[in-house]
Amino acid sequence: MLDKINDIKLALTNKSYLSALALSLTLPDICGKIEYPHFKNKRGKRIVGKQYAAWFDNWVNQYYADNTGWTNDYTKAKNPYFTGEMCYSLRCSFLHDGNSDIKNWGDNEDTDFYYSYEFRLAVSGADSTGLSWVNQNNKELKLVKTKIVTVNIDKLCEYICLSAERYYGEKDPILFKDHKINFIDFNAFKTK
Repeated sequence: MLDKINDIKLALTNKSYLSALALSLTLPDICGKIEYPHFKNKRGKRIVGKQYAAWFDNWVNQYYADNTGWTNDYTKAKNPYFTGEMCYSLRCSFLHDGNSDIKNWGDNEDTDFYYSYEFRLAVSGADSTGLSWVNQNNKELKLVKTKIVTVNIDKLCEYICLSAERYYGEKDPILFKDHKINFIDFNAFKTK
């Protein structure tokens, strides 16, 4: 686990943001599998998305508090603008489809509006959230409200790493034994 976190930090130092993001998005998978082994379907298979989102929401979400702030114990955002469900969706899109598309992370419609969603990744900037409305010519139709969230890649990687390090420090290292990459560095065997 710590070797992955160190690689992420190295990638960020080298401004290899996509590499850092790809590896960062695997950490909640590892931690979620360890923390929530009981999240399984009727056939006994793990419910990956539920494990992932729950771990993110319990360990990382405090970094994504909106203007409503945090719970009374300051451990979680009351209304995070970037959630475990959104991060899991980003993980799936990024690692499986090679894009950052998170289309929907909320309701499609309510009594007043239709909703659309726009998710953006940024580098070396601040996270942001916002809303925009499309003016409809037909007054009988609902307005379309677009919810926009921009997340800073380097901060997302940093927050996931900080949370994973904290989580690792609170758990028995033996729990992580099945979550390591074994490889041989043949350069170490070369004679000089």
